[in-house]
Amino acid sequence: MTHESRQKNKQRNLWKRAFLTLVGIIVLAAIALAIMIQLPSKSDSTFGEKPNDSGTTPISAELNKRQLNTLSDYYLDKLQNGRNNAKYHFEVADQGIVYGSMKLLGTNVDYSVFFDPKVMANGNVELHATKLSLGRFPVPISFVLTYVEKSYKLPKWVQLVPKKKLIKLDINHMTKHGLNYRAKTIDMSGKGKFAFDIILPQ
Repeated sequence: MTHESRQKNKQRNLWKRAFLTLVGIIVLAAIALAIMIQLPSKSDSTFGEKPNDSGTTPISAELNKRQLNTLSDYYLDKLQNGRNNAKYHFEVADQGIVYGSMKLLGTNVDYSVFFDPKVMANGNVELHATKLSLGRFPVPISFVLTYVEKSYKLPKWVQLVPKKKLIKLDINHMTKHGLNYRAKTIDMSGKGKFAFDIILPQ
């Protein structure tokens, strides 16, 4: 193999690692929101109980942007404890944002993923990816989602729809312990409002 071929292979491998990192970011962006539903704040969130027609008792949880971001920081700090690099962050602003930096060609390069969440009629959540960038360069979202779909074994409650740039979260069936989750409101405007029901087993 010539020196030029080795250089090209090395460059392709570096970009492959970069794409794999971004792939992980997209999946984590999807999973982060769903996981946070399971971590209600002890003091800042509001809870209430109300019966429903099926006889189960939903526990209602409501958070604003500040509370959700605080919860996100707490969870991700615990998750990434001991890691000196490649840490990522999740933030809710006008859109959901996952961002951080990665080593590429010996240089730290920033990355970011932007997405808009939407509550479905059945209480599940869709994440519409709007922008994916690596440094100053935009990355084709549908290409990365297609790669993820073909290359990774995702949880059953995470479904990718590459052509529509969608990540579907079936939070109704997220756990195997009889608990169900249902999104009621995701409002990204102003201070934000994120309301969910946790449906206890009978």
